[in-house]
Formats: sequence, structure tokens, C-alpha cells
Amino acid sequence: MREGAKAVLAGSIAGLGNSYVITLAAVNTQSGDSLAREQVEAPSKEQVLKALDKGASSLREKLGESLVSVQKFATPLEQATTSSLEALQAFSLGQAQHQASRDDRAIPHLKRAVELDPNFAMAYGTLGVVYDNMSERKLGVEALKKAFDLRDRASERERFYISAHYYGEATGEIEKGAEIYEQWKQSYPRDNVPPDNLSLMYGGIGQMDKALANGLQALQIDSKDTYAYQNVSAAYEFLGRYDEARAIAEQATAQKADSFSVHLVLYQLAFLRGDLATMQHEAERAAGTSDEPFLLTWACNSKYFQGHVREARELCSSAAQKAEQNQFKGFAAIIRAAEGSTEAEIGNQDAARRQTQTALATADEKDTRSIAAPTFGRVGDAGQAEKLIADLSKQFPSDTILNKITLAVARAAIALQSKQPAQAVDALESARPYEMGGGPGGPDFWVPYLRAEAYRDLHDPAKALVEYQKIADHRGLNVLSPLYVLARLGAARAYAQQGDTAKSRAAYQDFFAFWKDADPDVPVLKQAKAEYEKL
Repeated sequence: MREGAKAVLAGSIAGLGNSYVITLAAVNTQSGDSLAREQVEAPSKEQVLKALDKGASSLREKLGESLVSVQKFATPLEQATTSSLEALQAFSLGQAQHQASRDDRAIPHLKRAVELDPNFAMAYGTLGVVYDNMSERKLGVEALKKAFDLRDRASERERFYISAHYYGEATGEIEKGAEIYEQWKQSYPRDNVPPDNLSLMYGGIGQMDKALANGLQALQIDSKDTYAYQNVSAAYEFLGRYDEARAIAEQATAQKADSFSVHLVLYQLAFLRGDLATMQHEAERAAGTSDEPFLLTWACNSKYFQGHVREARELCSSAAQKAEQNQFKGFAAIIRAAEGSTEAEIGNQDAARRQTQTALATADEKDTRSIAAPTFGRVGDAGQAEKLIADLSKQFPSDTILNKITLAVARAAIALQSKQPAQAVDALESARPYEMGGGPGGPDFWVPYLRAEAYRDLHDPAKALVEYQKIADHRGLNVLSPLYVLARLGAARAYAQQGDTAKSRAAYQDFFAFWKDADPDVPVLKQAKAEYEKL
């Protein structure tokens, strides 16, 4: 129950011979007094939902709602939701797990709900969101499309939910999804779901002030909202307000309103501080749970960040294996694809190709291909990159992040490898409004990083340094991104190109400090040392 609520609606269903008695009561949360009470009887289990409809309408009248309003918002429950009491029960169990950020536990209940009632629109919608959260994008899109097709069988609020998630996740039309969430927020100002999702959505496209404002609004509506806590802590982190991010995350933990995403924020902030004890604590907390592959992925990224490539590979391999053991095949593929992307940037092109091909063989889905396309471009496999670009743009023509950012990055990667830096700069222009987004689906630092590389190839080090500085100024977008470290090396090269030896040496030294214990045989490190010796 939300803190500050003035009343709560309680209900029960009890057997009475072959009949069922449904009791509804509105209770004053301050005094405990009954505000209104209604009791109805259903002659059989099949009639329970109809009786519940009747009782709810009567209770609303007793509470002072006008007859006109009661009639206007009195769509029969079996039409607006489901005609199956068992399906409703399964959905309720799944919804409870989803609200507690235990999406892996929600899936069996939600699948059961749609098996019992194949026309249960909201169950499909929630199942789609849960699958999407678990990086099972194909299954998520299928469920959300089914929900969207059935949206006329849902209540007004549920139609907002289904439509907003359909455009936000299934088709990827971010602006359209945001517009529906804003309408939902206006229609239901005490509902924390729209600001929760707007916070996540705005963060992904780089509108961090809006992300924070919506997260705080959701938290004000419900002080125990796990999603609000994770969104607010992430928004503070994105903005570089690390102390506030940590305070919110720790507050969520203290109030037992913490999700795993909150603990990922705590892990990242501990890495920033060099707090190995907290990092180890978070790793131990996730061990043996369905959260473990996600935590291991962050641990892998932290090792790549430090140049500990052999350790990173071991952790990524373990993360992918754990993901597959937990039936997260799509996430396992993402892990391997991301590993291939990093290997390409540090100069291990054979490893990059191998991991990328393995990823595509694991799950040839949208997210895997989205990561693979730029990687193939970076290692010179333009044919494979262009095929992936063509397939993705045809299959997902309306997806904002895919078409404006991901495929732009892939085209820029091909152009850079083909010694056409001007084309790379042009390709990245569509990503400019979204380039400083963070979180799942966000562009990381790819847009300014590749733009800087293109400007160096164009012998315009001043513009390159502007792009590298963007990365330096926004580490909170991804505190574990190896691109943050590689941007220091890029800046060193730009300063050298500019003829500023002192600043170039300082930037090289920054890079070497990040990689002070790095594996000595990493190609990009060996190259950097050779360049430094020539200064």
C-alpha cells in the first residue's frame, strides 16, 4: 500500500457450498473505519467475475461516484480483461512478480494466463514487457503485437499501457511511445507507471533532465516504487551526480524497494571509487540467482575497462553460460556480441569476428545483429555489415534508436574502414539528438567516439578533441565503457596531430594510468606505447 493513501480497497472471495461470496470494502487508512462495504453472491465459479462487476459498481455508488460516471466506466470485467477467473489469478501472480522486479519469476504465470485465455490482452502486454526486460526481444515483440491487436478488449488504462509499450518496445517509435505515456500521465495523475517508463525512455535518448524529473515524480506518487528508485539512481548516475545516485540506491535497499538494477548502480559506483569490497559484496549477492549473468557482464566490462582482457573473456564466457542456463538465450547472444565489439576496438580482430559469429549463431535477433553490424564494419567485413544493415532497416523501419543511432554507427564504421571519413561524419548526423543517451538501448559513447575518429582522419584534430571531451564529461552514461578509456588515447593522438606534444604526452599518460596493470600483449596498448616513445 502506498504511503499517504487515504483509503484502501480490500476484497475477498469465499466458498459457500456451491456458491461464492464476494466481499468488497473501502477502509479509511488513518482510522481503520469502513467507508463502504458491498457483498454479492455468485452461484458458480464461472459467475464470479460478473458478480464482482456488480459489486464494484454498487460500491462505487456508495462511495459517492455519480451514476453517470459509474455507467461510463463500467465495461464488464470479462470484456475489459478476461472471462477466466483462473487466467486472472495467474495474471495477478505474474503481475506481482513483475512489480517486484522479479521478471524471470513472472514469466510462467503470465504464460499460463494467456494459455487459459488466448484473448487476454493485458496478460500479453505484461508478458511482452517482461520478455523485453529479460533481453528476449523476439518473444517480447510477439507478445506486445498480440496485445496491441487485442487492445479493444482492455480498459482505458490498459490500452495506454499496451499502446505505449507497443510503440516503445515493439516498433521502437520512441516519440510516439513518449506521447502516449504523457497522455496517460495526464489522464491518471496518481498512476506511477507512466512517469516510471518516461524516465527510462528519456534516459535512453539523452534527455536526462526529463528522465530525472519523471523518476522523481513516480517516487513522489509511490515511495516504495522499485522502478522509480532504479530510474532515479540511474538518472543521477548519467548526470554525473554520483553521491545522489548512491544515496537513492542505498535508500531503496534500506526500504527493501531495491531491484537488481539498483544493485548494478551500486556496483558501478563502487567501481568508480575503487571500492572492491562493495563490488565483491554485490557479486556474492547475485551468485546463484537469475541476476548472476547480468552482474557477471558488468564484471566483464570492468575488466575490459582496465585492459585485463584474459580475465574479461573468462567473465564474459561465464556470463553467457549462466544466461543460457537460465534460459536467457537472447541475453547470452548479446553478451558475446558486445564482447566481439570490444575486442574489435582493442585490436583483436580475429577474436572480434569469432565472438560476433558465435553471438549470431546463438540468437540471430535484432539486438545481436544491431551490435554485430558496427563490429563487422570496424574489422573490415563491409559485406556482412551492409547485409545486416539492410535486413534490420527493412525489418524495423520505424525503430528510432535502431535507424537514427545504431545503423548510423554501423555505416560510419564501414566508411571509416573504407577511408571515407567525411561519409562517416555525415552518417552520424542523424544520431546527434540522441547521442548522449544511457542505459539499455542507449548509444553508449559510440557516436562521439566514431565522429572523433573521423575528424582525426580528416586532419581536423580540434573538432576531434571536442568529441573526445564529450565522452570525458559524461562518464556517468556508462562508467564501465572501454570507449571512455580509448577516448583518452584518441585525445592523445589528436593532440599529437595538432602538434601539442605536452598535452599529447599527458593524455597518453592518462591512458596508461587506466591500463597500468593491463595485459601487455593487447594490440592497442602495444601501439600506444610505440607512439608515446616517438613523441
